[in-house]
Amino acid sequence: STCAPLTTTCQATFTVNAPPVVSLTCPVNTATAACLTQAQLNSAFSAWLATASGSGGCNGVLTNNNTGAPSACGGATTVTFTYTSTCAPLTTTCQATFTVPAPPVVSITCPVNTATSACLTQAQVNTAFSAWLATASGSGGCNGVLTNNNTGAPSACGGATTVTFTYTSTCAPLTTTCQATFTVPAPPVVSITCPVNTATSACLTQAQVNSAFSAWLATASGSGGCN
Repeated sequence: STCAPLTTTCQATFTVNAPPVVSLTCPVNTATAACLTQAQLNSAFSAWLATASGSGGCNGVLTNNNTGAPSACGGATTVTFTYTSTCAPLTTTCQATFTVPAPPVVSITCPVNTATSACLTQAQVNTAFSAWLATASGSGGCNGVLTNNNTGAPSACGGATTVTFTYTSTCAPLTTTCQATFTVPAPPVVSITCPVNTATSACLTQAQVNSAFSAWLATASGSGGCN
């Protein structure tokens, strides 16, 4: 002022508050059960991604670089989560891993190659063959199924059936096979021995002839075959 007091002053302050502190929370490293379907894994992976969170800074945006869930047959995906802000810190990152265990190793066990006794009945052979087929086993992989290509037991009169057993899995190896043979021995060779052509003395009694004839018949013999 041109009159006293010539100068009078005051002060005031205009403040822009600092933004909230940036906070970024990554999902917990996670492993699923083996042998889920791909749809189940995709769903679990999406839910896992959604557990990430970020806050603070200014105009914060949370993104990630995921390219999809791992394969249902095993694998791991490591994802980088990025929180950006228009105020420092401009970029904050963290990483987490989503793991799908590999399925159990595939194992297939074939029946032992087997031979029965000769001359069983067909019913006995069929029963033994069914029991033999049931000794095959398979495990591992995912959604495993054990099948075989048998067309029935061999004949009770001799023969052999070779069976291929196949274990399939929805994860590699998709198909595993083995073979085994069930054998019914051929019966012993048939042999027949006739009595020797024989002539008695003349003038025996009929009782003596009958007795000699019965004894002569008894010298015939046969063996082999079945029953």
